[in-house]
Amino acid sequence: MTQIRVASMEHARERVSWTLVQLEKIAAAFEAQGSRLVFALFLPIYITITTLVARHKLLWDDEFFTLYLSRPATMAGMLDGLKTGADQHPPLFYYLIHQVTAIFGLSHVTIRLLPMAGFGLMCICLFYMLRNRTSVMWAFLGMLMPLTSSAIYYATEARGYGSMLGFCSLSLLAWQRIASSHRRRTLWLCTLFFASALSVSSHYYAVLFFFALALGEIARTVQLRRIDPWVWLALAGAGVPLLAFLSVIRSANSYSAHFWATPIWGSLLEFYPGILGALTNILILGAIPFLIAALRSDSFEQGGRERILRHFSTYEVVAWACIIAVPLFAMLLAKFVTHGFTERYALAGIIGAMVALCHFGFALAPRPRSFPLLLCCAAMLYFVVHGIRTLRIQEVAVTRLAEQMHLLGDHADAPLALSDITIFHQISFYSPRAMVQNIAYVASPEASVKYLQQDTVDRGLLDLRPWFPLQIVPSKTFLAEHREFLVYAYIGAWSWLTYDLMPPYYDTRMLERYNSDVLLQAKRLVDLPPGSTKPSTNDPPTPELFRRISTDGPSICKQWMPHDSFCDHIEQERERSLLHPLIRRQSVR
Repeated sequence: MTQIRVASMEHARERVSWTLVQLEKIAAAFEAQGSRLVFALFLPIYITITTLVARHKLLWDDEFFTLYLSRPATMAGMLDGLKTGADQHPPLFYYLIHQVTAIFGLSHVTIRLLPMAGFGLMCICLFYMLRNRTSVMWAFLGMLMPLTSSAIYYATEARGYGSMLGFCSLSLLAWQRIASSHRRRTLWLCTLFFASALSVSSHYYAVLFFFALALGEIARTVQLRRIDPWVWLALAGAGVPLLAFLSVIRSANSYSAHFWATPIWGSLLEFYPGILGALTNILILGAIPFLIAALRSDSFEQGGRERILRHFSTYEVVAWACIIAVPLFAMLLAKFVTHGFTERYALAGIIGAMVALCHFGFALAPRPRSFPLLLCCAAMLYFVVHGIRTLRIQEVAVTRLAEQMHLLGDHADAPLALSDITIFHQISFYSPRAMVQNIAYVASPEASVKYLQQDTVDRGLLDLRPWFPLQIVPSKTFLAEHREFLVYAYIGAWSWLTYDLMPPYYDTRMLERYNSDVLLQAKRLVDLPPGSTKPSTNDPPTPELFRRISTDGPSICKQWMPHDSFCDHIEQERERSLLHPLIRRQSVR
């Protein structure tokens, strides 16, 4: 038995060695081909998956801000909306989105084209930052790392985070080239200047990335004992958008008193585990067992244990470390200045983390080359599976929306307050115009602060009525006009209306339920306190956009995106739901 066990172990060891040798040959082929084979694999997979997701994903709250505020034909028109302070993205971001949709036509894909291109640019820049310092395979892994992180969500969200990541990565690549070589210095200096400006023009918090990069340049100045004025001039590009749009920034600051995203120190501990969760599992759980097996294999006794030492300049390490610390800088800025923090504001920090991870991995295991090869295969597989899963989730989301259209369509003749902001946005955009004429969002910044401790949504929607094709009604006006009305809502952190419809002033009765959402009938029993039903004088400076759109005809989606088949698909799902009972709908009699 002992001899059989020994023979079996030897056979298994030989098979492992043979497998590793074959993998090493494949990795060697990648190294020999350089970037050609890498891009031949990356570009088709990335473009296909992100395009499919962008094409079949419903727009949601923040993306509607991008859609509506980018529609004015001029920068001045966009500035008028942004001066309300209701949205904190830079004006140039909306102008670029407008230009993209003007050239390619408005659709679910084109409005997300800029972040898709920006996220892809980040992946490409990571490859070129790592290729000359590590190897083709480790650079390929660096290119694929963003696809396995939760940051991939922002590749198909019509906001500025994807383009911010792309331009920040291009800035770091340009700075690296300037610091390490004198070749094409003028070109890279110009690239650094414009990429810096475009990064902050995508999102104001990108300025923290350049603060980190400036700390790296200070370390370079100390190490070289001389100042490079042209680099500092190029980095100053990050300040151009801040100066150009200072008045808009000041307007947005007025929302900080009751902002929805309160900065909490403990959230820093969750930042990188949350962003790099899947990536960490691939690196640690999958990589270590393979590395142990590879290093023990006879096939690698000669070259497999070789260690290639790479000495990096101190200023490079300082720059990477400071970029990794961007979440800390963002938290400090939020605590003492802006009073608003959420993880996507500090998303640029992942660039430094991914560069550092790949350099560290290469320093630990420059051989075997099949080690990063397997990690690359795992990363690509994860990205494809994640994309398929996202598409399936979106199919369910479309079905859910169609069924909610069915439910609300049965009550389209009665005044209905829809207090779930996401559903309200989507119903207003994807439903036929006749159906949404009696559906309104009842807004009250005061009540929102009272019940939810924030007024971001209600105050913003009231301010943006001239630019948003939504029926936003101040609560005092709505209550003055309607003694009886319906409410479709959920009981949660983003809906205050149900908390306010309490005895002795109101009697409410649940008519129907759809999953966790309820349809209530509200009836005012007695007169409310003096002044509580006084019509609001907070009228928009120009006529509300909702009133200027036809009350009949197809949805806004179909009117604004006539060639987008996804709008037709949603309408077909709505019509199909009308022919079948709602399984998740329960009536209360």
